Amino acid sequence: MLNLKQEKSFVKDLQKHGLNNSELAKFAKYISLLCEGKALPQEANDHALKGTWLGFREFHIGGDTLVIYKIYGDNTLKLIRLGSHSQLF
Repeated sequence: MLNLKQEKSFVKDLQKHGLNNSELAKFAKYISLLCEGKALPQEANDHALKGTWLGFREFHIGGDTLVIYKIYGDNTLKLIRLGSHSQLF
């Protein structure tokens, strides 16, 4: 089981962006799956990032809302950013 941590930037993004009920339900489900070491469903479009985000991953929780995260070798899942593509890239 992975330990969950959040960057300050993620907390600020979450407060600014907010999540509707559907996005919140998917977010909770996907985080739970990741913490259990399970793969996300295909609809989440979980994939590795490139360029300046090399080593990080992202998944979608609805529309253009995505979460950037990283799993560290010490069994830590760290949430890095939340927002739309245009806000994050």
